[in-house]
Amino acid sequence: MSYRSKRRSLRQVQKQSISMRKVVFAFSFAAIAGATFFIINNLGTSESALANPGKDGTKTITAANTIVNEYTTLSSNVSVGGTSLTVASSTLNANSRFAGSLAAGDLVLIIQMQGASITTSDNSSYGNVSNYNNCGRYEFAKVSARPNSTTITLANGLRYGYTSSGKVQVIRVPRYSDLTINNGASITCPDWDGSTGGIVAVESANNVALNGSIDVTGKGFRGGSIEQNSNLPGNASKRRSSDSKEGAEKGESIAGLASALSSGAYCRNAPANGGGGGNAHNCAGGGGANAGSPAAWNGNGNPDNSNANWTTAWNLESSGFANNTSTGGGRGGYSYSSNDGNELTRAPGHSDWGGDNRLNGGGFGGRPLDYSGGRIFMGGGGGAGDSNNGTGTAGADGGGIVFLLVKNNVTGSGTIYANGSSVTTQTGNDGAGGGGGGGTVFIYNHTGATSSISIEAKGGTGGSQNLSWPEAEGAGGGGGGGYVAISNLPAISISVAGGANGTSNSPSVSNFTPNGGTKGGPGETATLLSTFNPYSAGSSPLPVVLTSFSLMPEENVVRVKWTTSSEINNDFFKVERSWDAYSFEEIGRVSGAGNSSVARSYMLTDDEPFNGTSYYRLTQIDYDGQSETFAPQSVTRTTVLTELKINTIGPNPFIDELSILMEFPESTTLRAELFTQDGKKVWETIQEVSQGRQSFTLTPEVTNSGVYLLRLTDSKDNTVVTRLVKK
Repeated sequence: MSYRSKRRSLRQVQKQSISMRKVVFAFSFAAIAGATFFIINNLGTSESALANPGKDGTKTITAANTIVNEYTTLSSNVSVGGTSLTVASSTLNANSRFAGSLAAGDLVLIIQMQGASITTSDNSSYGNVSNYNNCGRYEFAKVSARPNSTTITLANGLRYGYTSSGKVQVIRVPRYSDLTINNGASITCPDWDGSTGGIVAVESANNVALNGSIDVTGKGFRGGSIEQNSNLPGNASKRRSSDSKEGAEKGESIAGLASALSSGAYCRNAPANGGGGGNAHNCAGGGGANAGSPAAWNGNGNPDNSNANWTTAWNLESSGFANNTSTGGGRGGYSYSSNDGNELTRAPGHSDWGGDNRLNGGGFGGRPLDYSGGRIFMGGGGGAGDSNNGTGTAGADGGGIVFLLVKNNVTGSGTIYANGSSVTTQTGNDGAGGGGGGGTVFIYNHTGATSSISIEAKGGTGGSQNLSWPEAEGAGGGGGGGYVAISNLPAISISVAGGANGTSNSPSVSNFTPNGGTKGGPGETATLLSTFNPYSAGSSPLPVVLTSFSLMPEENVVRVKWTTSSEINNDFFKVERSWDAYSFEEIGRVSGAGNSSVARSYMLTDDEPFNGTSYYRLTQIDYDGQSETFAPQSVTRTTVLTELKINTIGPNPFIDELSILMEFPESTTLRAELFTQDGKKVWETIQEVSQGRQSFTLTPEVTNSGVYLLRLTDSKDNTVVTRLVKK
């Protein structure tokens, strides 16, 4: 539709003080041939609303292992409501994955990876999460400015506070209009390295077509490392220790890397969602964990009873143990035995086994984490197997996190993988490592749905033993399952299964190949409520998707045109104009569509445009008053002037100064005269001006309030007169 622009009779412009006798500056104009046409793709600069979706355009992923995010770390704590982030580097384009450095309108994810407190008492409570603190807090926030190389200013106050010592990532999120991942192509992320990585986060203003994959398998918390120091005999009940002779290293968790645990990095008790390390001598590591009921955890995992003989062997450990169930990671297997005995009649710990008597000292499975508070976590690392012969295996890494923020639909034949890693290297005559905990997949469909794709956030498989003589050591515990949350949880293939335990092929345990290693427990799936909003406090996600904004100069007018692909709660658009790209004035309004999911086109005509270069911008206003201002675009008109023209003058009424924007057909001497209503001249000044557009200030020397006439005359007696009111 076309709307005639409504001009105020006198418009205020930005004041720029100059000498009364000399114009400060002059514009030069470049000639153009024909009409000029500009298109933008959602280039927004709003500081009052979050959404500026689609600014990075349509994206098609054609190669495997494509990384689309950039990562930095928070350097200082930030409180609830904060709008300034101090970071290691604010450019967030070190790998040139974006068109330029971080700027207004871009989107960042703030997420705290660690910093939880655990119980460190040397008893069965060791490793309980006593306080999550800010760990697992996250939100998406729009950037309003990047003041310097270490500061990011946000458009809205943060919903949560973040503690920099808790390893807070600030991740730049691409804002695609549509995303397609071709068959055979994939998106991934760098491995978590203790500071950054482990997360894929993407926003799409319309749809995601997933025919390839998004894969963050093994990108999460790191498994316990191998050490070569072990006691014989060992202490199977040791829970924590700072001495590597006592056991293997624990897996990394929300409480931190094992080496940073003040209570000791080694032995079997699980630190939060990290798997416990196998105790000496040569017990296996427990699997890492992620989601599940904390109340249903006991650390012993889930015995595999797929073989009737195995049920018999499990119950030799303790009566009824074959029926044990636990959330979280699976437990690691038994310690070193040197003799070939009957595992279906001889219990673990019996002296006939020789060596370290096949003790039950495997690492406990990682503890499941509580998602009820809206937090998100990576999968825990598996605990390492106790080793002294150079053949043990480390714990496997947990799964990473995938965030998809999508206006409409996620469809396709592809798969999202957020599995914990499996221990693929087989151990010799040492303990095996535990599998990694499954990761997290989070799909937020603002108005659409997710269909046809498949998702895996499974625990990894524990390590196995390859040994051809009667000696045997423990097999690794499986990782616990991960977490998948989707808007309107769809009927698609989703697996959050716990990982399988490893096995031993030693002839001494051929009737019971798990040799004490158990499976991980399942994770969780959840439906995101319709009221859920992953963006910063006070922000409306994805309200209006602007697909084009164009300026069409014609003989005496400029047509301002724009299109949208979707709108939510859109009340109206406001069109503004400026001569300098800084001081904007409203020239008209166009009603919005309210709510729309189809393409719509709009137009407003500026009947009195400036000559030369001008700037236009568009502001969208919601019903609740929130607004989104898109980046200005320029247009140049080269109409030949034949007379003086006042573009803007103000303020009116004025007190002392008048700011004037005028256009002059040629360089001239300008005479300014102020008259009373009865024609009496009360003030006059003369100054030299250059051809083109000029901004200058006049200070009429009058003291009496009332109505005056200002006459401006050039050296050829071209005259323009305007009415003013003196306060």
